[in-house]
Formats: sequence, structure tokens, C-alpha cells
Amino acid sequence: MANDCVICRRTGRRKAERVKLTVMTSDHFRPTYPLVLIFGAGASKGSLAVPDPAPPVDVDFFDVANTLKGHGTPRLAKQVLRSVWELNHRVSGVGLEEYYRDIETRAAISRIAKSANKPKNWEKRQKQLEELIRRVYVHTTADLSQRPPAPKASAPHREILKKLKPGCTIITFNYDMLIEESFENAKLWNPKDGYGTAVHGTTLSWCKNWLDKRKYIKGTRSSVSLLKLHGSLGWTIYKNRQIRLKPRPFTVRKGKSEQISVLPPGWNKRIHTNPYRIFWREARLKMERCRSLMIVGYSLPETDLLAKSLFAEVVRSRTSRNQHLKQLILVDPSQSVRERFIRLFTPALGPVGNVVQFKNIAEFQSETRT
Repeated sequence: MANDCVICRRTGRRKAERVKLTVMTSDHFRPTYPLVLIFGAGASKGSLAVPDPAPPVDVDFFDVANTLKGHGTPRLAKQVLRSVWELNHRVSGVGLEEYYRDIETRAAISRIAKSANKPKNWEKRQKQLEELIRRVYVHTTADLSQRPPAPKASAPHREILKKLKPGCTIITFNYDMLIEESFENAKLWNPKDGYGTAVHGTTLSWCKNWLDKRKYIKGTRSSVSLLKLHGSLGWTIYKNRQIRLKPRPFTVRKGKSEQISVLPPGWNKRIHTNPYRIFWREARLKMERCRSLMIVGYSLPETDLLAKSLFAEVVRSRTSRNQHLKQLILVDPSQSVRERFIRLFTPALGPVGNVVQFKNIAEFQSETRT
């Protein structure tokens, strides 16, 4: 493997600009445990190497939505895309979060200062977009030609998940269910107790089929946690704001909307309410205590202020307590994204922490294969 593929940065107490670079080989790179693993939208997009549209990232969401066929989705996409065009005079290159924040804030203003001249129904546009978001991720992560729809698993996700050990934590900002579908057995993780909070609906279709496929033995407990900080296609809200697993999360019906429990991509993410309050608190605690932090396909966008604040608080806490990370493992094709995380987490690495970089999941697999 070329020397520029995997790099270790060893930082001291001097300024972050003065960083000693050491080329690492697979002979002396091993993840240190316990490990916190963060999956972003880029991990989902890069993992499904199939001719169908891959799960989108923020900037290409509307381009992907415009290619989907069947189940009434093209009609809904056309309505949403027309609205995007009205506000931006373009569709391609308009980010999902940018558009959602626009109509969300307009809806908020309209509730208190409604226009007397041709008022727009911004709340209707919000609901249409939220249903399109659900459909786009279902279309791109399940085979809807089968009855019932067959969820896709990700081979790259599967290989990374195999490297986890008891006590590790997975954090994701993604709505899709690629992580759940990529677990090969119920001993490492299962949906009955693996989401970090109590769940209902474990006897319904999706969960029952998941457990049966992996030969789940009653009483088996998850040894790792999966914290979905923005919610999931597979959840609805149950009483007292608990999670209820959907029996058929990959169903898309013409003219029908489905309720799911997610935090939409706007400015007003209600992380102070349960179950999200539980997830965000646990995510912070796990990142403050882990020895290694691995980030795969997450770009830390400027608009994701809550995530940036979460990371910043973790860095501040670890630095003030001198409880430094041993490893920061970054998997992303963008050098600028990797450098962004290096700048952010350098104080938390202390005098002997390492930064290990990979351009893609294949490189990570190659360098950690035993």
C-alpha cells in the first residue's frame, strides 16, 4: 500500500500546527478498545455499489429523488421539486437541509404573521418533504420489487461491524437501517435491547424476521449499543415518547404516508425530548470515555450545529480531565473533511494520541485484516 494512504499524527503539547507525521503500516495499526464508531451519510452512499441510486447525501438528495420510480413516489417528488424550484430557481445543488430550514422558518413566521397576499401553505410543504425523505431512503436501501420489500445489507458495514468488541458503541445521524441489516448475528447486537432505550414492537414482523434470520436465542443481550441520534425509518413514537418498532418499515404505498420517528433536517431539532435526550446524553458519555473514536463518511457540515457542539463539549471535557483519546480513526475520501476533524479533536488526543487516516472503507479493511 502506498505511503500516503495511512498516516499517523502524533501530537504533543505544542501548537496543533506542529505535528509530527509518521507513516504507518498494517503491521502496527490495530484499533484500541473500547471504540466509538460514527457512521455518516457518506458511509451509506459509498457502501451500496449497485446500479440503483445509492442513498443520498445532503447535496444530491433532490437529484436522487428525481430518479426514483414507482409506488407514487415520482408524483410526490415532482411536487417537492417544483417547490424547491420556486424558492431557488434551481434544483440541482440545493441541499436538503438548506431547503428544509427555509420552509421550516417560513412556516414559523406564517403562524404568527400570515401574509394577506396569496399565503403559502408552508406546513404542507414540510409534510410533503418529510414523506419524500422517508421514501427516498426506503427506495435506495431496499428492493421494492420483492413482496414484501427486501432490505439491503452493506458488505462494507458488515466488515467494520465485525471488528467491534463488547462495550463498543455505534453512533449514527442517518435515518436508514443499513447498520441494523448488516449485523450478521444477534450476539453482537439485536433490536430487542440494542438501541440504548426500551423498545416496543419486538414481536412484530420486521423485528421477528430479523431475529429469526440470525437465529436469535431468547435472553441473548446486545454487547454493543446503536445510538441513532436523528431517529430511524424503523421507528414510530409510542406512548410516553418511547420507541415502537415498525412492523413494515420498507413499505411504500401509492398516495399513502407513513409516520416515522425522526428529527427532520431543520434548525429546530428537539433533542431535549425523549427518546432523543437519552441518545444524545449517552452518545456524549460514550465519547468522553472511549479510547478510540472512528468516524466513517461523516462530513460534519457547518449547518449541523448540534453535532458540532456535541463534539466540542467532548473535546473540552476530555482535555480538562486529561483523559485523552488513544486513536482518532478517519475514513473519508475528502482530505479537507479529515483535516476538519483533526483540528477539532487534536486537543483531546493529548501528547501521545494518534490520528489514522483512510481514504475509503476498502483501505481500512485492507490495513486491519487479520
